[in-house]
Amino acid sequence: MWLLVGCAAPADDTGLGVGRSSPEAAVDGFLEDLNLALRDPSLTEGATQRSWAERLAGYFAPDERVDQRVAFSEMLAGFADTSRNPIFGNRATLEITYSRIEILNREGNEALVHVVDGSFNLRWLNEQGDVIRERTGGLTEVIGQPSGGIPVIQVDGLWYLTEG
Repeated sequence: MWLLVGCAAPADDTGLGVGRSSPEAAVDGFLEDLNLALRDPSLTEGATQRSWAERLAGYFAPDERVDQRVAFSEMLAGFADTSRNPIFGNRATLEITYSRIEILNREGNEALVHVVDGSFNLRWLNEQGDVIRERTGGLTEVIGQPSGGIPVIQVDGLWYLTEG
């Protein structure tokens, strides 16, 4: 997913990011914004992609944001192209779903967060918007987290995702 995949936030030049008050809130907020980005009708525009990439990278620890911004820019551009020019049908959609978020392990300023029933749902649609093909997979397998969770870290009192 990290390398896949009018609500956009402005670029964050302050370096503050969008840290959250708890490990669960950091992961939940990130997944919520990722889904919003993937549904943004203007995602085909470069400025929208850059804005979402900035926003999503802001969920990561400050020293990881530059790399994450590049990765999200590439992922969003790739998804926008796939959505417009799908292998099957007229367009494709991608959504991350889950039932809840829970802490697997927490020690000091580090935690591992489990996305319960986390999956991605890739759908190919015809002209009428009907699903003609669908692919679903486990979220932690797709993002390459063999631990079964998403690592987060606390920086200056706020929680951020980390490459771990």
